[in-house]
Amino acid sequence: MAAKKVCEHVTEQLHAWGVKRIYGVAGDALFPWLDVLGKQREITFIPCRHESAAAMMAAAEAKLTGLPAVCAATSGPGLLNLLNGLQDAQTDRVPVVAITGQVESYKRGGGYKQYIPQEALLAPLLAFTAEVTHPKAIGEMMQKAFVMAVERKGAAHLAVCKDVWTQPAASPMVSALPPLACRMRLDRAAAEQGAELVNAAKRPVFLAGVGARPFASLVQRLAERIGAAILLSLGAKGAIPDAHPQVLGGLGDGGSEAGLQALAEADLLVILGATWFPKSYIPARLPIIQVDENREAFHPVDHLLPVPGDLEETLLFWEDRLPKREPDREWLARVISLHRERMKELERISLQSALEKVKPERLMTALDQIAAPDAIIALDTGEHTVWFNRAFRAAKQQPLFSGKWRTMGYGLPAAISAKLAFPDREVIAIVGDGGLMMNAGELVTLAQLGLPVTAIVVNNGAFGLEEVKMKRAGLTPFATRLVNPDFTRLAQACGLASYRVDAVRELEETLREAVASRLPALVEISATPPTLTPLRRDLFQAQA
Repeated sequence: MAAKKVCEHVTEQLHAWGVKRIYGVAGDALFPWLDVLGKQREITFIPCRHESAAAMMAAAEAKLTGLPAVCAATSGPGLLNLLNGLQDAQTDRVPVVAITGQVESYKRGGGYKQYIPQEALLAPLLAFTAEVTHPKAIGEMMQKAFVMAVERKGAAHLAVCKDVWTQPAASPMVSALPPLACRMRLDRAAAEQGAELVNAAKRPVFLAGVGARPFASLVQRLAERIGAAILLSLGAKGAIPDAHPQVLGGLGDGGSEAGLQALAEADLLVILGATWFPKSYIPARLPIIQVDENREAFHPVDHLLPVPGDLEETLLFWEDRLPKREPDREWLARVISLHRERMKELERISLQSALEKVKPERLMTALDQIAAPDAIIALDTGEHTVWFNRAFRAAKQQPLFSGKWRTMGYGLPAAISAKLAFPDREVIAIVGDGGLMMNAGELVTLAQLGLPVTAIVVNNGAFGLEEVKMKRAGLTPFATRLVNPDFTRLAQACGLASYRVDAVRELEETLREAVASRLPALVEISATPPTLTPLRRDLFQAQA
């Protein structure tokens, strides 16, 4: 029997490790591998219109599943186009493996078409990168790429020279990866000190981040036990329903004045699994406990107690250590009162004349009445994202977004991979007009795959968030206005069902119809110009 070629070995090894999809764009440095992928059924190749979108899809899948996701591209421009999505995975600390083609091994370093030194380019950016120039290296390099992606929580990269794909693979198949991602042991001394501070607090506030999402029931239970106000980052939104009487919204531009008021009156802030938070929204001398398994996440302020370790273990440890006592009644009553004020404010901002163009905040309060309780909401980056965080009253919906990287063009690709990974869950994308045009080609991908995803386009004719920021800085907005196509006709040309909302009176009925259609669909919202106003921060002396 002939020895397996490298292209066959790579495919079979990926299947053995549980890879179900590869997001990519065809290119000649991948031809032998694409030939193999096209003749098997275990792994689905998702043909994208742009490599950046392919990497974004892989990053989104990894965020939802926690498992390594795979994207692919050819050499040179294909690799460079992947970088935007790979950096999203790297900065949001999720495991993605990119497999790219490279020129023939004997052409490396020369002035050949589509050659770039891939390792040199990517080494400062990713968790791991290597080039396979000999077939004997393929097994070891594949395992290293997957292990590094999981262990270092980021993007790993493997380039395979074009002539290596068709050579016999000398590496044995490995049925399973070695045990990965062991939990970080709890620092019990720090946890004990934290328990003492939590027990002594009369007016505690919890800030839960995306790292707390898997342990939301523990966070909620402890918050109820001690009467803590609960703030949720965008990544944790929906982990505890907005309707819970202790939930006061988020923090930052997308937060709430109720949350800021609670922080102004608090005597302790406990940060759980949030690696980023806006310091300017936190009182300067408020004592802080921060629990995180990533030591790099701890903020260097002298009034912060870092508690390194697994969050679930820490929360259970605190439950055992904290004496049983009633929450401070005045504080709990205050928190519940702030919650009610926030809910009333959301009702107020949702009031609009039936004939007006739709404000983004009105869109969010309409959408939370329509979206399924367990829906995945894929968000592009822009003003609408901030309004989603402020105004969407989440039940158990899960936001999916570009966190620290904050790239535009993310929402539609993320929605596609979310539906592929979770076909039984409702998936809705909320994208800006600017963000959609950055990856508009993926409308065709959505139609080609026949996925029942509803893409909602907030068309305000502007890079709204950039316009708002320039005005806040005392500058005259420039290059922020957009000339857009007719998005409904664009969607139709791409093979999607399309809808348009020109006024508030059409909003809810149209959204319901689009979501209920179970078709790939686009809803164009004729929206007002940017409406985002800053929250009041004069409630306390903020730190820079």
